[in-house]
Amino acid sequence: MARHASNQNNLRLAGWLIALLVAIALVLALVLFLALRDDTDTTAAEPECVAGDLALPVAASDEKVGRSLIDNYAAATPVVRDYCVKPEYVDDVKDAAVYIAPNTSVAHTVLEAAGRTPAVSDPDAVYGETVGVAGANEVKLEDLKADVVRFPVDEEPEASALVASKVAGNDNDAVKVLTEQRVNNVADFNAADGYVATAEHSVPEGLQFTPVGADIVYTAIPLNQNDAISEDQARAGQDFARASAESFDGSIDDQPVISDLVWAAARPTGGNALGNEAQAAKKDTDEQPKQDNNIAPENTLFLLDTSEAMAPFIEPAADAIGETALALGGAGKEVGLWNYSSPLNPGVVNGYRQNLTVSPDVESVNIAVHRFLVGGVPQTREALQAAAADYGSLDNPTRIVLVTTGTADAADDKAFADAFRQAAGDKVDVTVVHIGEGANDAAVEQVAKKQFSAPSADQIGPAIKQAAGL
Repeated sequence: MARHASNQNNLRLAGWLIALLVAIALVLALVLFLALRDDTDTTAAEPECVAGDLALPVAASDEKVGRSLIDNYAAATPVVRDYCVKPEYVDDVKDAAVYIAPNTSVAHTVLEAAGRTPAVSDPDAVYGETVGVAGANEVKLEDLKADVVRFPVDEEPEASALVASKVAGNDNDAVKVLTEQRVNNVADFNAADGYVATAEHSVPEGLQFTPVGADIVYTAIPLNQNDAISEDQARAGQDFARASAESFDGSIDDQPVISDLVWAAARPTGGNALGNEAQAAKKDTDEQPKQDNNIAPENTLFLLDTSEAMAPFIEPAADAIGETALALGGAGKEVGLWNYSSPLNPGVVNGYRQNLTVSPDVESVNIAVHRFLVGGVPQTREALQAAAADYGSLDNPTRIVLVTTGTADAADDKAFADAFRQAAGDKVDVTVVHIGEGANDAAVEQVAKKQFSAPSADQIGPAIKQAAGL
């Protein structure tokens, strides 16, 4: 038979091959497109630091907390004003753009002493840490007594303050244990002594941790620019605070409210900035004309009248006591502070408050004396008698500087004078600074070694310094 043409292309199989090749090409193109897009996205995600690197110095009241926040912030490769921000830890708040600390009056006093000012009035919370005690064994909180706890105020002042407030029961006892039961640091603690106050992250190896139901909450306080900190660094400090706050899942309310006196009592002694302040106060005192008052500086307890009658004078009196305390500390003396007036709160029976025991921590006195409110009447004799009883039994002599507007609890003058002298013995003497124009207490003046009068506000400072032997 003859063969007939089919009119079909003999290259039909090659057409299928072409289709396959086109499909493969499309797949390759898609893969290439996706790869290029990923590369573009990666490039876009990388920060563009056209202005270069910017150091961000950060200081903290707890170095471990500060370094933890620095690491978290650095991991996000932050860019501020076209700078790649490089956070770094610094020891001195003078050199910092941000200060990490609980937002208390003590933190702001540290800033003031360093000549720094916050850039915000209400800093954000950025870090929380559970506090408690560490010891050879765990202990039930209800069985934990303050007298077996040691407080490493140089290393962990915040944990010390919170634990003391929790276990002591009241502010006066908290201040007392913080003053009398200090250790240099957690590592120096001997477990045979009981327990040591600490944050959970600082528990020494081999010891057991017991929480006391309180957290330290740290805030990031961005600071204003100065000669050492540029405007760009100050802006970066604000970004650090913002980013750290956004990463924090706790609340400022996790930290219990405790008094400024307890915070102040937990302050470590010394410190460059605060030591310089004390030396400056001493220098100012040394440059003043010397008074021939036959009184030498001694360890001193300031006994301050905070009754309603002191209202017009409380600020200059507090300033004078604070400055004098710093000057005495600069001279190597120890200082304490009590205040007194009739009880104002239900359940309070004593007309005096044992705020700060005489100790080398003059900075705490300077802080605490500016926190008093006024009210009630001056129960001067009760307070003076109690102070004599406390300090008359000690080995070292103490001068009580009584700053008073008068007496509201006068009774038998002879009985008071006899009881005071018996309690004071030869270890206590009293100098009196009478403020205002109220009546003097003859029995108090009878037991005093010296009396000074300050009827007006501008006379208070010189009178208190003279009474303290400066």
